[in-house]
Amino acid sequence: MKNSNQNSDAGFGLFLVPILIFILLSLSLIIKYILNNYPEKVIFGPLYFIFVSIKVFVLEVPLANFTFNILFLIGILFYASMVIPKIRTIYDGLPVLIPFFQMCFLMLIASVFGLEFLNSWADNQMLSKAGAVLSAIITYVLIRLLMSYWYYKFPISSMITREDKLNNQTVSAVASSANTLMLPNGRMHKNLVLFALIFLFFLFIASCTNIPTPLDSNKLMKEQFSREPAAGTKLFNKEEHNGIQARDFNISGLTRGVSTRMLIWDFNSEDHDIVQILVDGKIIQDSIVLTNTPVAFTVPVPGVITIKGIQDQGGGLAYAVKFPQTRFTCFNIVAVNGVNTYTLLPKL
Repeated sequence: MKNSNQNSDAGFGLFLVPILIFILLSLSLIIKYILNNYPEKVIFGPLYFIFVSIKVFVLEVPLANFTFNILFLIGILFYASMVIPKIRTIYDGLPVLIPFFQMCFLMLIASVFGLEFLNSWADNQMLSKAGAVLSAIITYVLIRLLMSYWYYKFPISSMITREDKLNNQTVSAVASSANTLMLPNGRMHKNLVLFALIFLFFLFIASCTNIPTPLDSNKLMKEQFSREPAAGTKLFNKEEHNGIQARDFNISGLTRGVSTRMLIWDFNSEDHDIVQILVDGKIIQDSIVLTNTPVAFTVPVPGVITIKGIQDQGGGLAYAVKFPQTRFTCFNIVAVNGVNTYTLLPKL
């Protein structure tokens, strides 16, 4: 009977070995993927996204965002570290790491949401600028209040001393003789991370069901305008324009007497073409080097925007212009010393 029990235990152990190897390999691949593709975003965490959010606010152009699936992967790594016994002992010996990593993870979530709010304003004006900033601040405050409430309700810093254990007879004599401290409310602090993971999981599923269809570059070059592309969209990896023609555009649906933003960038590979920008015949930017990163200009409504070609580095001076208030992106090409005009028309 004893031998059969030993055999069953050995068999169960052999069964667990490949599962543990698979889990460890999966976690290591996740770590490698995140660090290879998002090193500065992970290393600097919330500080990086706060810095980028400030740049979006000042420059008024959408900048790098962070998909929810990467947040979910980071959360899995954090939760796994709290569950795997060998790693969990680090938290037992140094419990301050739990609130520190929780704060980093939750504030990373808040900072990513804050950047999403600001990008939604900068790219498509789905929110007003004030509304985007207010939404970002509210997100930070709510998550910070959640953390404060959680640690008030389930404190982790109130360590149980060896004397308390003996007096209250909360542990066995073996555990009392060992130099081991217990972490109160450990399960609840794992649950806090688990709740965040569940929330991110549903966001990830929602984002997967709303994946935009791939842009048809040939169709865009033929029609030369669309509401689909995001600001900074790059259509080609080399200098191409697929039969695009120089055109003038009328942009309607704008608010009379209120300035609007115009974003301009190079939708091909960067070759540092140079253009000049005029508003109602007056130069507002004598020369601007076009890159894949949009640059914002505030222009009046009504008004006529003129883009003049200054220097072509070869392959044609192609560029894109987006007016976030209407969400329209125009793809165009201009010759050196040639011009394209964009007539901004207010709502009737």
